[in-house]
Amino acid sequence: MKHMKKQNIIVTVLGVLIVILVAVGVRSSDENKLTELRDEVLISNDQMCFLYEDEAQVDPEFDVPDAYNREYVELTMSDDGNVAGTHNIIPFEKDSNFATLIGVTDGSFVNVIATATEEGETWREQRIYQIDDDKLLVGYQPMYVPRYENENEIFMYEDINKIVFETEEFFLPKVDCDSVDKDTVL
Repeated sequence: MKHMKKQNIIVTVLGVLIVILVAVGVRSSDENKLTELRDEVLISNDQMCFLYEDEAQVDPEFDVPDAYNREYVELTMSDDGNVAGTHNIIPFEKDSNFATLIGVTDGSFVNVIATATEEGETWREQRIYQIDDDKLLVGYQPMYVPRYENENEIFMYEDINKIVFETEEFFLPKVDCDSVDKDTVL
């Protein structure tokens, strides 16, 4: 219970920080500020990569090499708590989702705005992650957490304290960034 309360406080603080970051960045020359911030963060050497792979269920009649579902997250963090990165979801037989990330972190929780593209459509949304030892937990909602579209056309959670991180069900293991075959995850 105490851990959950601490987690809620941290997520709330990160939520406020990301809203401020987005409001400042988007209102004062919109994409240019976000691009400058992302470039500043990417100069940092503190990079973490996480990769989940599972073998896709393919009809055994077909010989399909490299039939995997993949999810890849790459995060670069600056010393002052800014973070930039990518989050790519690449199912074997479905449409892929590619996103660039910009936001803030306290070292444990990551609260970002994702600019995502899937099936030719692009949108921006809030995403929350938790770094737990050598794994990345993706925030999700056990029950629907309402979202709203703010004045900058970004889909935001109404109450990020309702987001949970399922450790036993799904996580992305940390990997050496240099060992990742970029052709399969980008």
